Parts: sequence; C-alpha cells; structure tokens
Amino acid sequence: MPTDANATLTGPDSAARAHAALFDEVAARKTRRHERVRLDNTRQPPSRRASFAFFDRWLAAQDLAGCHALDLGCGRGEVSVQIARRGAKVSGVDISEESLARASALAAHHGVADLIEFGSGDAEKLPFPDRSFDFAVSAGVMSFVAFDRVAEELARVMKRDGTAVLLDTLGHNPIANLGRRNSLAHGRTTKYQVDNVMTANHLDRLRACFGSVEVHVFDLATVPMMLVENALLRIHPGLLHLTAPVSALLRFVDRGLLRIRPLRRYAFRIVVILRWPRVRDEA
Repeated sequence: MPTDANATLTGPDSAARAHAALFDEVAARKTRRHERVRLDNTRQPPSRRASFAFFDRWLAAQDLAGCHALDLGCGRGEVSVQIARRGAKVSGVDISEESLARASALAAHHGVADLIEFGSGDAEKLPFPDRSFDFAVSAGVMSFVAFDRVAEELARVMKRDGTAVLLDTLGHNPIANLGRRNSLAHGRTTKYQVDNVMTANHLDRLRACFGSVEVHVFDLATVPMMLVENALLRIHPGLLHLTAPVSALLRFVDRGLLRIRPLRRYAFRIVVILRWPRVRDEA
C-alpha cells in the first residue's frame, strides 16, 4: 500500500468506510515514538526513497514562508510538519481520525501545532473557498478517490499562481500490480484502490484542470526489491537495513533506465507538479 495514502470521503459509502477503517488500523499499528518519526525520505524503506528524495530537494528550493498550504490526505502528518517547519500555515485533511490524532501529536512534538490545523474533510468537496492555497501536496491519495472530481477541487482551491504536487504511483508495472493484488488479498488495501490506481490516462486528464502538468518518474529496477522489503517488514522492521546497499544500486540503475521513454510508462512512483490551475468557467 502506498505510504500516506489516507484520504477519501465520497464515492460509494462502503468504499469510504472501508478506507477509513483501513487507515485507522494502519495508523494504530505504526506506534513509533514521535522523536523517531523522520520528516524526510528516510522514513521510507530504502527501495522507495527516490521520489520522496526528489520531493525533499524540490521543497527545499521553495519559499514557503507565510504561504497557506494544503496537505490533502495528510495521514500521520509527516508532510504537514515538514511544510510547516518551512514557515507555511498548513491545513491538513484526512478521513482517518486515528491518523489525525497522531498528526496533531507529531505537530506538537515538533513545535508547529500553531501553524497546522488538522481536520476530517471530504477530498471530493473540500471545505475551503476558491483560491485559498498557495501550495498543496497530496501523497498517495489519488487512487482512493474519484480522480477527476478531486483534480477539479484541487484546481478550485489553488490560487492562480499556486502549485500543487502529487506523490503517487502508476498502475502499468506488472510486478507492482502483483504486489497490489497480494496486498488486497491480505487486507492491506481496498479493491477500490486496486481498481482505480492511476495510469497515464489519468495524467493526461489533469490537463483539463491545470495548464502545466510536469511529470517525474521513479522506480523501475527497484520494484522487485519492494516485494522483498514487504516480506522483511512482516518479519521485523529492523531487517530493512539489509536491503539498503542493493536498493541504492538499483536507484542508480533507474536513473539510466527511466531516461528511455518507452520504459517510463512502467515506473512505479511519480511526482507530478501542477501549475496554472483553472476551473470550469475558465477552461
């Protein structure tokens, strides 16, 4: 299951309830003390760090002081806290009450509780006025929601010169899809997510809502290692360090492989930078 994939409230009620129950359970299971929760890409298993490392570097180059930022599907709050520590005022929205409680505690631990307002909200009908945000981030959310509706909502609440960033996965890699089906069989994700995972077609549809859609792809050779890491995690999280050298080598290989255009379709993770938001009456 994608890390931080924690937001949807609409769509079929049964799917919303299933997602809420799933993410409540995930949040309750992850019981690390706040001082051990890392706020950068190293909180991910070694094979999955490339896209998050890219996001860390991209974020470090942004001037967020005084900005109003949205963390859509904020989960346990790592990204919200990361953004708030750069001086932004953050609104974090999630479906999971357990996740929101842990996010609030994490923000308090890092001294940024006054900069973040966490709350339950509808990803497909955001409780914010038009043009509210300078910046938005959504990590692992878009396969759990009605994609086009949430894209429209993101465009609606973004300021005209604002930027939104999606960190998510693509659904074309057969090995990754095998992992998704295995996760579904073991109750670690939902059928809704497996059936609605993002594809290249979804990326094309983003252009209806944003004038600029900039796609960065990651993780191809690293995908088999992700299955190994999943197995090790079920034994003991401390075993993950065994995969670090191989994962580092595979991330290096990916930098070459993913320059080959036909292979980019089979990347597992993507970072999409969206600019120039527009709404229906502007299209």
